[in-house]
Amino acid sequence: MKPCRSRPKRRLLSLWFPASLAAIAFLVSAAAAQTGIPPTLDLRTAVQRSIDGNPITKISESKVKIAEWKIREAKTGTRPTVSFTQSVVGSNNPVFVFGSLLEQGRFGPSNFSIDSLNKPDSLVNFRSQVNLQLPLFDQRQTRSRVSAASIAKRQAELAAEETRQRLRFDIVRNYFGVVLDRGMVNVSTEAMKTADANRKKTRDMVDVGMTTEADLLAAEVEFANAGQRKLESESKLVTTLAALNIAIGEKPDLVPVLAGELTEKFFPVEDQDELIRIALESRPDYQRVVLGLEGSRVQIRSAKDSSLPRIDVYSNLGYSSPYVANGSSDYTVGASLTYTLFDPGRKARIAQAAEGEVLAGLEREVLGDQIRLEVIRSLQAFKTSDAKIRVSVKSIAQAEEALRIVEDRYRNGLTTFNEVLRAGLAVTKAKQDLLTTRYEYYISYAQILLATGRLNDVRWFE
Repeated sequence: MKPCRSRPKRRLLSLWFPASLAAIAFLVSAAAAQTGIPPTLDLRTAVQRSIDGNPITKISESKVKIAEWKIREAKTGTRPTVSFTQSVVGSNNPVFVFGSLLEQGRFGPSNFSIDSLNKPDSLVNFRSQVNLQLPLFDQRQTRSRVSAASIAKRQAELAAEETRQRLRFDIVRNYFGVVLDRGMVNVSTEAMKTADANRKKTRDMVDVGMTTEADLLAAEVEFANAGQRKLESESKLVTTLAALNIAIGEKPDLVPVLAGELTEKFFPVEDQDELIRIALESRPDYQRVVLGLEGSRVQIRSAKDSSLPRIDVYSNLGYSSPYVANGSSDYTVGASLTYTLFDPGRKARIAQAAEGEVLAGLEREVLGDQIRLEVIRSLQAFKTSDAKIRVSVKSIAQAEEALRIVEDRYRNGLTTFNEVLRAGLAVTKAKQDLLTTRYEYYISYAQILLATGRLNDVRWFE
């Protein structure tokens, strides 16, 4: 059996073909970038670009980093502090000269003379000293500061999460707002084409005497109104598109190709009580208020602990000399206990912290009521839009059938042209209502996720 010689060629072809496809894709993308072909933008990319590039997000992240450094700073309260002091003093003060000679180790018998003691010569003393202080018990203030800083960091993280969720909601609203407005422009364009066709058809009927000039004028008016509605839809699209572009860090006049559509979807939603329970457990702003209540309790403990004694140990190593060198060294080691017998502000600090705890509790109650109302409002909006979708789908079919019947009756002289116009407007309105209702369905579900603190991603809308 002869060996197959075409196998190496096939292998080379299998390696060449994917590489060629990759090269072609790269060249196409590069050409698109150079020729100004609008890029395709999906919802997830838009959200990520908004979160990564928005200054509000960076502000929140900076606050988290600051809180982390404050925790590190607070933890240093139980660590020793070391300082270095270098001084140069020259004087003929008798006490200074006497003490400096002792520090330098140069005190001798001649220094006991009365003249030398009362009127010494001027002396220069170079003093180098290293000081160390270590708190053994700091009235539990370090522990309180670490707890307060940790709470502040957690609050900053929750604030950052709340910011990200609100940015996601804004992008969902603007993204599908662009989809909605483009759909509205398409519907308006179709209505304008229909109005133009009716106008031409009516003009032909006037020419052959089948209708009057009044119908032609009505057709002209309807054509003008359709053009006006199209202009309004296009203007609204420009505004919504600019809002989306600015949110993702693009130029306002960029016209991307959006990958998402307002298609028929089903979003699962829990009942009202369960949604409220989830919201009170998951909402970042509510958790921040709860942490504020805990922070007030930390302040109360700190104020009460300030009545405890404070114990520190310290030591220093010194070196004194007349000319920087050839001097004498000394050291000191000791401990100190400090107990405040009377602190007139302690009672006020405790009372202030206690009132802060009461205030935080009241703020939690107020925010809890607001969250309950937000959940109820968003749930009702979701249910309403869900019901309106089914009605809108039926309305389109009914309006189109009604338009067909009215047009047949008009051709047979059984009705007026105004009835044809009204039936056409009903079809246009039914299509616009369906688009608007689907948009409201999407946005009301996003509002439910935001109200319950679960707008962590946008996979439900893809």
